[in-house]
Amino acid sequence: MKYAFIGGGNMGSAMAAALVERGICAAAEMLVVDPDAARQAQHRAAGYAVAAAVDASVSQAPVVVLAVKPQTAPDAFAQLKALLGPGQTIVSIMAGITMAALSAGLGTERLVRVMPNTPAQVGLGMNVYMAAAGLDAAALSPVEQLLGACGEALRVDSEDAIDAATAVSGSGPAYVFYVAEHWLKAAQELGFTAEQAARLVQQTLLGATTLWQRGGTPVGTLREQVTSKGGTTAAALGHFDAQSVGEHIRQGVHQAYRRAKELGS
Repeated sequence: MKYAFIGGGNMGSAMAAALVERGICAAAEMLVVDPDAARQAQHRAAGYAVAAAVDASVSQAPVVVLAVKPQTAPDAFAQLKALLGPGQTIVSIMAGITMAALSAGLGTERLVRVMPNTPAQVGLGMNVYMAAAGLDAAALSPVEQLLGACGEALRVDSEDAIDAATAVSGSGPAYVFYVAEHWLKAAQELGFTAEQAARLVQQTLLGATTLWQRGGTPVGTLREQVTSKGGTTAAALGHFDAQSVGEHIRQGVHQAYRRAKELGS
């Protein structure tokens, strides 16, 4: 057993699948613990070892990933603490749960906090992580393999940066989807079918993001290149500015950051 996932929901499933797809380990070398019967069946069909509750088999995995909701952290700690060995590394993707809380709850200092996001499901995730000071390269190697399989990884040295990443990239896909929902509705109001609208918006998002990523041009410059004075784009952006859309987006990200802090208090 190489990895144990405590929680087999969207993120836990995406991470496990990424390890298999990238050839880092076989499905049979992973344990997924989840009480939901339907998810258990899905994971068995994928070839993983499956358990309905935490048991001694968790002790076999060098890396244990806590992929449960932060509200259930106390229960997870109570189940795991007595089963963890001195050589196991714990990776937590629970928003807001601090290193101090993890250490107190699990009785170990071999800890890594990670803020992933859902594009990990297609290998394009953004994973921001912080490792405890005592972890050496050997302990971190399988963790970094896991994060690399899911997409990009950025190491930071403070928990405040993890909370900030929760607001920026962790919640970030929802911001994109929120804008896309309204963009799709507008496209359909202008006469496109749902399928046509989806094609227009998806390809525009993909193309614009790829242009920004590959070209090295600042995003503000790219915006200006599309915006002719007195033109159609200027009309839309002028309305957005008049409604303080940009300011509301910034405020929303700050609200998410504050909530991440509250979850850890």
